[in-house]
Amino acid sequence: METDRTNPEIICTEEYVGPDRRAYRKTLEQAEAHFDLKIHDHEEREMAQIRGLLDAMVMRAFPDGIEAHRSAHQAMIDAKKAEEAFWTTAKDVALKNGIAGIFAVVRWVLILAIVGLAFKLGFGPAVAKLLGVPL
Repeated sequence: METDRTNPEIICTEEYVGPDRRAYRKTLEQAEAHFDLKIHDHEEREMAQIRGLLDAMVMRAFPDGIEAHRSAHQAMIDAKKAEEAFWTTAKDVALKNGIAGIFAVVRWVLILAIVGLAFKLGFGPAVAKLLGVPL
């Protein structure tokens, strides 16, 4: 094995011409540190790329911003609560007025039945006037 006199790090043999690989051999700790450094650099590049993609996705999903999206959902929630309150109140009022309406219809049916019976018996106009039925 000869060493090149112009550059002592180059080895010239019959099978190999190049740098002395033994001079560049690293210890296990140096190799692990180098590997860790490369992995860390890779993670930083990947995370920067992922953050960029996520930011782009967020901007596509929420073009007016996240706060506007949140307030839109809050408005939907408030509208749903107002709708539930309306229907609860409407059911209560319908139940109260519905029962009163049923009684009013039954009362008018009875009045008309009595007036009709009175007309058959001959004193219809007097009974109609007494019950307040217009003729």
